[in-house]
Amino acid sequence: MSKTISSQEKKQKASGDWIIFSARIRREKLNTLNYKLDQEGFKTVGEFINAWIDGNWPKHTNNEQVAKLIQRLREKEITDPLTGEVSPTFYKGIDREDMLRGYLKKYKTPKHARDLVRYYERFVDIFFSKPELITSETGHNRAWICDAMRKFGAYYDRKYNNPELRILIEEIIKRYELNKNVRIHDRVWIADEGFIETMIRKVLEIEGDLGTIIRFAFFSGLRGEEMTYAHETPICDILSGCDCDKLHLVAKGNYVILVLNRIVGQKHAYFTILPLKVWNDYKALVKVGKEERNVTHLMIKNHTDNKVLLKDLRKFHYNILCRSEMGDRGAEVLAGRAKSISAKHYLIHELDKLTEQYGKAVSKFVPTESVIS
Repeated sequence: MSKTISSQEKKQKASGDWIIFSARIRREKLNTLNYKLDQEGFKTVGEFINAWIDGNWPKHTNNEQVAKLIQRLREKEITDPLTGEVSPTFYKGIDREDMLRGYLKKYKTPKHARDLVRYYERFVDIFFSKPELITSETGHNRAWICDAMRKFGAYYDRKYNNPELRILIEEIIKRYELNKNVRIHDRVWIADEGFIETMIRKVLEIEGDLGTIIRFAFFSGLRGEEMTYAHETPICDILSGCDCDKLHLVAKGNYVILVLNRIVGQKHAYFTILPLKVWNDYKALVKVGKEERNVTHLMIKNHTDNKVLLKDLRKFHYNILCRSEMGDRGAEVLAGRAKSISAKHYLIHELDKLTEQYGKAVSKFVPTESVIS
């Protein structure tokens, strides 16, 4: 008696019981995926998966780089916290929750602490096994990866009293140039005075609450999150000798010195100067959060035919000041890129002079009578 075979069974028999499944990745990650497959000797993702299932991968575990890593770990007594043994995967024994708790205590912004742990989790395997692959990441990602690994080295040192891992991490970063061209400040940004003047006048045409945000962004030169911080943080009445977390204000004629003392990761905002009326109008706004900043960004973009973004106002601010009597040293202090000792020097000894130089610089490009009176 013959047996009837269904069409589905015929398909399965013809295909040898193979199944097809898919995975989604971002388009910009495709080149990295292809590079990694080629490095491991695979032509397709299917070849890689089958080799992995059959136990034929990873097959380069004992390559030269891993061997050197093991030797360094052994020499410097860097061991797995759980087993106490020297292993190229020593970092897998790290208590991630304990690491996060330590970061949360150290950094004021919880998001920054969590982001450091996330970047560590995503890239630690590649960093210690094949760091050359990280060079294909964007400058922004590489900056975060390097910072996350450095913070991990510092955490390991505090936890196990062994500074050697920090040294090893720095060697890997320098050896493979992982921190090369990772910051926007490493690029040359060119704009002549005519372009700056034209664009600033254009964006200052915008009125209403968005116009107030734009004026504050330009005259203060603060980053987006620093703008929100300045709006939401209360003001302390003590003008000197106070190190609390509130804002501190010092009035200088028609200008005000806004002392923030905000440090998040590698981003510093010591103090800035701006017209008093701009500050009063800005502080009177109901809310200045990420949503309001995004709307302002789109307004500026549309109003300038995609030539200027909200973040460019900080660049304009810096370019104007470094070309003024203030020079690049004073501009670096207001931009938060100078050392804290330089910021303290200006704040204590040269505040009147700095304010005068600032007033001349901004009035040269954008008359401030309309925003001061």
